[in-house]
Amino acid sequence: MQIKIEIDVRPEELRRFLGLPDVSGLQEDIVAFLRDKIGAASGFDASQFVRSNFDTLRRTPAWQKFAARLRINEDGEPEVDDVAPEPPRPPRKRKPRARKRAAAKPAAAAATDRGGED
Repeated sequence: MQIKIEIDVRPEELRRFLGLPDVSGLQEDIVAFLRDKIGAASGFDASQFVRSNFDTLRRTPAWQKFAARLRINEDGEPEVDDVAPEPPRPPRKRKPRARKRAAAKPAAAAATDRGGED
């Protein structure tokens, strides 16, 4: 036996029937907030951000290492210094692991392995 029930209700009616709160106002506020934030982010200028933070960048060790290897020639073209790269570190030597020794077989087991010969 099969029983099939079809209920045609709107989400608002079902929410009230189940006793759930009406959050449509909160949802509209969140969507408006996100639209404002996304709209503000579209005006982000990456070049202005870099210009304003370039002094901080210049003080980092990575930038100083990069700048030490880079020179500008008379034509205004960047020229990489012919400084040899740092040699790779030698691999660390590992201590040899102690090997596990096979347990000595009892004399009776050894005799059976050899075919019963003594």
